[in-house]
Amino acid sequence: QEDPDYLKLWLDSFVSSYEQFLDVDFEKLPTRVDDVPPGISLLPDNILQVLRLQLLQCVQKMSDGLEEQQQALSLLLVKFFIILCRNLANVEEIGMCSYVNHVITITTSYIQQLKSKTKEKEETDQTPIEEFVRHALVFCESLYDPYRNWRQRIAGHFLSTVERSRQKYKPASLTVMFVPFFYQCFQESEHLKESLKCCLLHLFGAIVAGGQRNALQAVSPATMEVLMRVLADCDSWDDRNPEEESRKAELTLKCLTEVVHILLTSSSDQRQVETSTILENYFKLLNSDHSALPNPKRCRQWESRFIALQIQMLNTITAMLDCTDRPVLQAIFLNSNCFEHLIRLLQNCKVFQGHLDSLAVSTIQALTAVMHKSPAAKEVFKERIGYAHIYEVLKSLGQPSRELLEELMNMAVEGDHMAVGMLGISNVQPLLLLIQWLPELESHSLQVFISNWLRRICCINRQSRATCVNANMVIRVIETLNSHSALHSSCAENLIALLGSLGSQSMSSEELLQLIRLLRTEEPDRAHPYVVPVMRSILAMARKQGMASALQYFNLKHSMAGIAVPSIHKWPGSAFSFNAWLCLDQDRVDPSMSSKSGKRKQLY
Repeated sequence: QEDPDYLKLWLDSFVSSYEQFLDVDFEKLPTRVDDVPPGISLLPDNILQVLRLQLLQCVQKMSDGLEEQQQALSLLLVKFFIILCRNLANVEEIGMCSYVNHVITITTSYIQQLKSKTKEKEETDQTPIEEFVRHALVFCESLYDPYRNWRQRIAGHFLSTVERSRQKYKPASLTVMFVPFFYQCFQESEHLKESLKCCLLHLFGAIVAGGQRNALQAVSPATMEVLMRVLADCDSWDDRNPEEESRKAELTLKCLTEVVHILLTSSSDQRQVETSTILENYFKLLNSDHSALPNPKRCRQWESRFIALQIQMLNTITAMLDCTDRPVLQAIFLNSNCFEHLIRLLQNCKVFQGHLDSLAVSTIQALTAVMHKSPAAKEVFKERIGYAHIYEVLKSLGQPSRELLEELMNMAVEGDHMAVGMLGISNVQPLLLLIQWLPELESHSLQVFISNWLRRICCINRQSRATCVNANMVIRVIETLNSHSALHSSCAENLIALLGSLGSQSMSSEELLQLIRLLRTEEPDRAHPYVVPVMRSILAMARKQGMASALQYFNLKHSMAGIAVPSIHKWPGSAFSFNAWLCLDQDRVDPSMSSKSGKRKQLY
């Protein structure tokens, strides 16, 4: 304390010895080092008190501007604290002291300088100030996300609940200065470097990922306003680096995903913001009406970037719904009128010239995620929107790409459409839509591809056939075959073979009559080209062999399905018997459950 030069030498030596623990780049995972910095008890006596006073002096001199030596000392102090926090046993004690408040005070002043656009700023080297800000934010990360959970998440490594429970040391309690600091940093920040904004977003994500207590304190109306404003900032992309802007939007969306997941695990009295409020603002931004902007503003490059942002936001919906409390979040999405917002997005996107197909693909993916394994959500979509309406909307966008059609196939099986044999039909409505769309497809190769896949997935087992028959697919196929002039011959043959398979399951007299009428021609002397394949299909329907030909049966596929019998006191005598054949059909295999124990049906 009496010799500042010696103190600086000691700090220099300490930081140099443990420099590998700084890890200032948020984009990189922390360096794995066998050694750890010393515990606080091993440091010289009263060293923390001395450093606190040094830091306080820097704060007091901020109003007059720090000299170069004082700037270097303040940076050295922050590096020292970062290193000290890499010994996780030190985090709690350092967090309880006033160091972080002093550091935030200095950082706030520096960021205000970096946000200003003055001649003095342009003539002065801002590198030392930027370096301090970056280290200050990493110091906060070290306190509030000691295990670097956020960095793991950004790198694509998702920690399980068990792994999180093994984290011995808890993060320090979040300072009350953080929310005002975070909010202030993004006020009038057009001249603040995008890389520094990304660092601020990284810090927010780290706080939310570090622990629920701090996360619920950080997730406030003010911070949510900041995140939404950052996303809405796309209007001023013209003069900025597209890659930096895209990365900033990506980080903001990852932060929002983390926020939604943390809110789901909390009770209503703990939350400052409701998930429904976040989604309301999210969909409002997603459906922003930019058609009224002046033409110079709505240039092709700007349109491309804006649609890229919308696609990122749609993909984030899928990421949000990838959580353990999915049914709860699905209900919140439904209450937020998500289906109406997503369909409106498809309708409004026609004001743009390009990238419509990519936007449509991402929209279908989002719709699939909301309805995934939720009969209630599927019924809501059917009632509120209807597949006839979405068909008209998609058709109005022009000829579909293979990717869009494949996404509808994925919606039907709620997984990878190529996994035929592993996945059955979860949502039959997209299949009916695809059948209806076939005559409209100008590409014959797409017609053949879709019809061949439909034939395979719809006929894979009894359950699939029954699902299709109950959805009146037979009539839909016959209606499509009526447009035979627009269908490729191979496509028509696939559809007729599909009819044969479905007819062997069940076919009404009206459906059979429609099939026969299909063979009528205007010229009596000329046979219809479908005569031979249709006759083969009718023969296939009539050719029933083995136990698979049962016409009436109980479907016990659902996990809660069963046969209810009267209570004992209603039995006609002392007992009664019930006899039935049992058919164990091939069941669907869920790839996500493949590593777990198989399902077991009980008969009792």
